Amino acid sequence: MTNTWPIARGTVSEREAFALAVTVLLTMFAGDAVPNTTTWYGAATIWAIEAAWGISVVVRARPPLTRTPRALWFFLAWCLVSVAWSHWRPATLASIVAQVVCALVAFAIASTLSWRQILDAASTAFRWVVGLSLVFEAVVAVVVRHPIAPIWTDYGDRDIPDAFYFSRAELFTGGRIQGLPGNANLLAMVALLAAIAVAVQLVDGRMRRGRAVAWLVVAAATLLLTRSSTVFLAVVAVVVALLVALWIRRVPSGRRGPRVLAVVAGLVVLVVAAVAARVPLLALLGRSSDLTGRGTIWTAVVGLAEQHPVLGWGWIGYWWPNIPMLAELAPRNGVQYLQAHDAALDVWMQTGLVGLALFLVYVLTTFGRSWSGAVRESYGPGLVQRPFDPVSLFPLLVVVALLVQALAESRLLYQGNWVLFALVAIKTRIVLVNEEPPSTGDGPRTPLAQRAFRATSG
Repeated sequence: MTNTWPIARGTVSEREAFALAVTVLLTMFAGDAVPNTTTWYGAATIWAIEAAWGISVVVRARPPLTRTPRALWFFLAWCLVSVAWSHWRPATLASIVAQVVCALVAFAIASTLSWRQILDAASTAFRWVVGLSLVFEAVVAVVVRHPIAPIWTDYGDRDIPDAFYFSRAELFTGGRIQGLPGNANLLAMVALLAAIAVAVQLVDGRMRRGRAVAWLVVAAATLLLTRSSTVFLAVVAVVVALLVALWIRRVPSGRRGPRVLAVVAGLVVLVVAAVAARVPLLALLGRSSDLTGRGTIWTAVVGLAEQHPVLGWGWIGYWWPNIPMLAELAPRNGVQYLQAHDAALDVWMQTGLVGLALFLVYVLTTFGRSWSGAVRESYGPGLVQRPFDPVSLFPLLVVVALLVQALAESRLLYQGNWVLFALVAIKTRIVLVNEEPPSTGDGPRTPLAQRAFRATSG
């Protein structure tokens, strides 16, 4: 299968665009590893170089901005407007610049790579993060043999909260490893994203079976070593989304009504049952009834949001630690948590109900396009129906994973999650505008893969 719609490359080579995608996703999802090993000054330099690189790709490739989702830019525009009433105006200005630049980098990648190339780049980046995380934890556990803090810190003789350590040297002690991201929950999400990418590559024939199985085992082991309840729920949601999408695809679009109604009814029953049995379910996951302190944070953030419910306090994204109102909002065990631990709640507090509405439109339209691409029966007017392409499932599964995490973490608003979600949002919009298959690019590489996804399509 060849590209039948224009990918805006201009003077940008595929190799450069691919390298940009891998570099950005790797450094963004490595999280605290960048500042923890290079100091915040070094991290700022690295991120600035990547930003300049991404912007230069946009300038040279000159992709049309009209192919991007308006909902994304409307939300960003409202965040910028919030400068007018922001209670932390300098932080709002700096944060919105970071948000827009990250969106432009996502635009650069989405406009210069096909879905299969994006899949390969994401898989490469996520596997590097997971693999290096396990190597890092092994070195700390075997060679260093004690917890280590970021290189830019000096706590003296004070007791250090566990959350402040880069690694707690718990690979062989039964504790939760943190890896390069410096956080068990974040490392678990990278492992899930790596598993999604590798599984799709395997079915599509883009990775040999032995190698793919080995990486899936590594990802599963990482999930077990991190023991993240949030990501466990994300795994369940991803599997359910996969099964539902495949089930819906097995019938023509004109006869999908009963199946869609059955899915909606099932989801309603599942949500009601989960709410009713939340206490024993949380106990089963090893979490308290307030989700390990998140209930306290949510209550405090709701209190702030209710003071300025319509317009909010002003955009800030990740809370700045030098703003006392936020840094001291909900401390727990000596740690100042700098996020609401819920993306929608964070958006409401920062940008009010107006900003929350715009954000939900952005999220829901992105999910809708990802879902449409995953269950699409045909690929546009006049085109012959083609066999099921497994790469079309990749955007949907990524979006589902990120949205489930957004219920307990605000990461969807910044760093890797923001870039990846914007990348999917923009790419699915580009594909929709051109009425082309969501996975244009070189086709499956092996006859085995071709037979597999033809069989899956029913």
